[in-house]
Amino acid sequence: MGLLDGEVAALFATAFGGMYLDGTLHQGTGEPVYDSEGTITGYSGAGDTAVKVQVDRATSAMRAADGFSEGDVRLIVLAQTGMAITSDHELSARAVRYRIQSAELDAAASHWTCRARAV
Repeated sequence: MGLLDGEVAALFATAFGGMYLDGTLHQGTGEPVYDSEGTITGYSGAGDTAVKVQVDRATSAMRAADGFSEGDVRLIVLAQTGMAITSDHELSARAVRYRIQSAELDAAASHWTCRARAV
């Protein structure tokens, strides 16, 4: 396995996992299920997934993005093999549940950077 085949994510999880908070990614643990109009209605195997997360203030780019609301935060979530985060997901950390507004996987696939809003 090469560094760009997911090994970087494993290295980050090992090196930084202890410094990140325990969190829970809600729903979306399986493949999207679509209705006849193409709208996501749920996920196969939906449930909760344990993640490691850091809660931080929103970046300048997040603040400038369409849909930003005062109080939005940046969530940095260590990537796991086969895990994808989308705006259909919610994440709990520090006893707060957040709805993901946007999510982006970094180039090395080591972590997700998300803009989120407390529910």
